[in-house]
Formats: sequence, structure tokens, C-alpha cells
Amino acid sequence: MAMTLRLSSALDAELRAAAEEDHRSVHQTVLLAIETYLSLRETAELKADPAALRALAEAREAVREGDVVYGAEAVRALLGERRAS
Repeated sequence: MAMTLRLSSALDAELRAAAEEDHRSVHQTVLLAIETYLSLRETAELKADPAALRALAEAREAVREGDVVYGAEAVRALLGERRAS
């Protein structure tokens, strides 16, 4: 999707300086800024969701206790055990 941004001269200068400092093009810098913003927004949504926070806490506890499986075969075996019980 093509897009045109109208930036103030101050913001344009700051963006160009950031791009130069990071050895990126202005285009790459804008994409990174957008991706970062969307990621932060998603994180804020998760932090505002009590159910998601509980699920994350439970997952961390499971990892601490070693209650994790790795790999597709281990997952299949675990699912097979659950179906059998």
C-alpha cells in the first residue's frame, strides 16, 4: 500500500537524523516505528486483560516446574496420553 506522510519540518529532520544514526533508510525507519508502535499497543492490550495475565503467569509457573514439552512428537505424545485418559 503506497502512502504519503506529511510531516512537520522538525519531525522530518528528527526522522532523517534517526535514520542516519541507525544506518537505515528513512523508509526502514518509518516501518520500524510503525511496527514498534503496533507491538507496544498489543502489549498494552495484553496487560489490560486479566485473563491473559493469568494465562501468562500459569505458563511461567509451568516452565519453572518443568511442565513443558518440546517438539512436535512430544506434543503428539502428550495429546495421545490426554485422549487415552
